[in-house]
Amino acid sequence: MKLPIEQAVITVHGRVPMRTHLLPLLLLGAPAFGQPFSNCPTEAYLYQSSTVVYGVDLVTGAYNVLSSDLGIPNNVNGVGFNETDRYIYGFSKEFKDVVKMGQDYQATRLNVTGLPAGIHFYVGDVANNHYWIYHKRHGLYSINLDSSAPNFAQAEKKVGADTSMNLTDFAFHPGDGELYAVDNTNGNLYQIDTGDGSRQIVGNAGVTGTFGAGYFEKSGYYYISRNQDGHIFRLDLRNPDQLNPNAEFFAYGPASNQNDGARCASAPIQSSTVDWGDAPQSYGTRQEDNGARHGINDSGPRLGALIDADYDGFSSPWTDDSDGLDDEDGIALVTDLKQGQTGLIRVDVQRAPGYLQLFVDWNQDGDFDDGGEQVYQDQWLEIGATALAVNVPNSANGGLTYMRVRLSSQAGLGSGGGAADGEVEDYRVAISSVDTTYRHYPSESSFATVAFEDRWPMRADYDMNDVVMNLRFTETIREGKIEGLAVTGQLKAIGASLKNGFGIQLPGIFRGQVNSESISFSVNGESRSSDGILESGQTQAVLIVSEDLKSELSMSCPFYRTVRGCADDGVFNFELALDFASPIDPGAMPSAPFDPFIFATPGYARAGFGSVPGRGLEIHLPGYPPTDKANLSYFGQHDDTSSAASNRYYLNSNGLPWALEFSSSWHYPAEYQDLLKTYPKFEDFIRFDGGQFTDWFYIQNANGDKLYQ
Repeated sequence: MKLPIEQAVITVHGRVPMRTHLLPLLLLGAPAFGQPFSNCPTEAYLYQSSTVVYGVDLVTGAYNVLSSDLGIPNNVNGVGFNETDRYIYGFSKEFKDVVKMGQDYQATRLNVTGLPAGIHFYVGDVANNHYWIYHKRHGLYSINLDSSAPNFAQAEKKVGADTSMNLTDFAFHPGDGELYAVDNTNGNLYQIDTGDGSRQIVGNAGVTGTFGAGYFEKSGYYYISRNQDGHIFRLDLRNPDQLNPNAEFFAYGPASNQNDGARCASAPIQSSTVDWGDAPQSYGTRQEDNGARHGINDSGPRLGALIDADYDGFSSPWTDDSDGLDDEDGIALVTDLKQGQTGLIRVDVQRAPGYLQLFVDWNQDGDFDDGGEQVYQDQWLEIGATALAVNVPNSANGGLTYMRVRLSSQAGLGSGGGAADGEVEDYRVAISSVDTTYRHYPSESSFATVAFEDRWPMRADYDMNDVVMNLRFTETIREGKIEGLAVTGQLKAIGASLKNGFGIQLPGIFRGQVNSESISFSVNGESRSSDGILESGQTQAVLIVSEDLKSELSMSCPFYRTVRGCADDGVFNFELALDFASPIDPGAMPSAPFDPFIFATPGYARAGFGSVPGRGLEIHLPGYPPTDKANLSYFGQHDDTSSAASNRYYLNSNGLPWALEFSSSWHYPAEYQDLLKTYPKFEDFIRFDGGQFTDWFYIQNANGDKLYQ
């Protein structure tokens, strides 16, 4: 009698016959794999000990446990990510067979044939849907992972392959497709020919150890993780024609005597939960320069109350504070830093205690690598404020330089490289001689903000973001008199369809009091000609920073940093320094921020004017008279009520100005968001002539949905 297929009777292991469904049983002959990964992951996978899988952020070395159960006993080595089917493949020490793992990290055997019996392979990677493994005594093998191929899961040995290499991992380059590895014993970097298994020495990495995990990322950097200490090193293999085998320390990762790694090689190294520094590029700030960086988490130590996350570092003079969050709040200079003397700083540690590293570029050569430039090493600090002495060498160069402060639960950090927690803060500090001091506005490490509405003399949309500029002023004082002035500026926003220039007038300082030959000017760290900076035809000293701020950016959208999605069109940051022809008595020096103003870029028309207004149209802070270049016939038109006779400038009939200045970084309105509706208390502030509601501009008093953030 023939039974229906769904009621066939079978005997299992000689036990009593049972009635079951035959079709599901037939499927048991094929392995059951978990779901593949949904994309090409940016994190690296680190397999340790018997069953633990870590997700490793290569940017900082931060890691977390993804799985502590692979579903099989013993450990898995030689792991590699297959971009074709998005599974991880590895070699099981228990079964001496290749295993396949999906996003649930459960390992399933492939039942590979053609491998030497009883041999555990621990070096492996995947490329072009083939799994490659190496053993020093047994050579190099390739295994086809295409289940539709006739030689699927069949190992092919590369006869004559080099077996002299002492390896614990290798990885395929996402660009040139070559196979690379670092020898544990001598540090040689090998390029392995998968055609015949031969190898050539590209160079020497300069480090040795058991490099149990190797990873590539999209641009061609090769990362190797050392078992003994968890250190992650980076080799620059981006250009196949100019390979740089020298390994640089990159980050701290988990240490173990058994490591193996896998990563989707075509994914970029990227993390949005990282704090970066913002000193100039030479100090190591950006990811490509292995800049100082810290993973952001809720439990790690912090410098001050604020911290912000970025995808990469901002090289000074652009800083990450331009995003609206000034997170450099952990260090305060209690005293000046003077040559040959001891200064004092205050460090504010929050959330958790940690190790402090402090660096100062005493000789101003653009790095922290010289002797004596690490002022504090592994200084343990508890939560709270701590005063630290800073001994300034006699040989320290006078002038402005940079200080880097790092705090982490990890000891031994240098001026660059990644850490899993903590924070890095960079400061521009002044080193003075005994008879020299510096006076800063608003402070040595912070910025004031000036914001302009450029439709004067009309009220227009009144969003006060047509030009937003951060400014810092530093006066050099020697023997009680002011010898020079330095201005640092960061263009924060252009919310204007019109073209505007930017300048600064020094009220009460005659043009001839400035030594024009002493002027230096740089933009984004590169020197520019100082011709025209000190404007001719002026009674007072007027400094022209730019005649057309829009031309300083490569703008692909109409509004820079006032609408979402328009923030990456370049930066404009300037440094301007000058000496006075004769030192000026402090009592005769006007107060910072002096008189910053914008003006119409010459040659461009504006609505409301019968002719092109050009340089003659200026917009100043309220109460400040214009320069000699201004066209006074524009006063009193439309909404303006300026009157030179009444010493009233740049106000409308309700007392509203066309420009504002704040002694700190200000959160400005988004495009087309009226200032009065964004900061409702501002109208009350005006109504009481500034005598009340003096906190109107605090962010907690704003309508947050109307701010640019």
